[in-house]
Amino acid sequence: MKLVFSRKGFDSSAGGFPSPIINGKPISLPIPYRNSKVSYQHFNLGKIVTDLTSRKLADKDLCHNDPDLEMGAFGQVSSAQSHLHNQNIGSGDLFLFFGWFREAEIVSCNYRYKSNAIDHHRIFGWMFVDQKILVGSETEKFRRKCTEYANHPHAIGKWAPNNTIYLASETFSLFGEHTIKGFGNFKVSKQTLLTSDNAPSKRFWSIPDWLNPAKGGCIPSYHDEKSYIDGLLKTAGRGQEFVCHPRQNKKFKEWLLDLFSDEINKPNPTSKSEARN
Repeated sequence: MKLVFSRKGFDSSAGGFPSPIINGKPISLPIPYRNSKVSYQHFNLGKIVTDLTSRKLADKDLCHNDPDLEMGAFGQVSSAQSHLHNQNIGSGDLFLFFGWFREAEIVSCNYRYKSNAIDHHRIFGWMFVDQKILVGSETEKFRRKCTEYANHPHAIGKWAPNNTIYLASETFSLFGEHTIKGFGNFKVSKQTLLTSDNAPSKRFWSIPDWLNPAKGGCIPSYHDEKSYIDGLLKTAGRGQEFVCHPRQNKKFKEWLLDLFSDEINKPNPTSKSEARN
């Protein structure tokens, strides 16, 4: 299994504000996208976006909702997709979606960031890849073939030739021991926090042994040994997809089981195909 830390949601250039954490739930805000057909109000995010951006964005502004963790699909294109292709990302691999977050609250019916809250990077969702489909510009053909994913943004409009949609498995057998949902959203927990306590910026991550070359771990793409400073990983400022090839199976397994502990303790999910039979 390869693992991809995939940066998504608002950032300093797209959106310009951190996504909020409200009542323990990370809400990744889709980036503004003028070629979209849906707006923030479509996802019931209009009020949140309007308040937190001080009306720089509004409910009717168009946005790019990707990954879509309600349908279990993620699209990528251009140089970011070329990177995923070169790293041979496909069936059985895991996307961990992370972004820029800050705790928020509701005061006098308006959303605002908590004054003492700290900006940080956090994992907010996951997706185990079942299928990788090269859609290119033939979006209409994809919509006819894969009707349940017809509303995904990479299935609508014109895209570059390497436009690719990754579809999640409905369930996934984690290390052959635990059946968990193939995609979904995490709640806030210590396991999903990436930024180190007291770090100089959100880009400095605490790292498990499997991600630490000083302890025999792997180095994510877009990084090298110089990215590790005082035991922390200073993540690249640019680049959407950080691909990891875990070497330490035991340490990696322990880390992943801890990350998915809540899912593991849930009743086994039922797949769509089982539900239809």
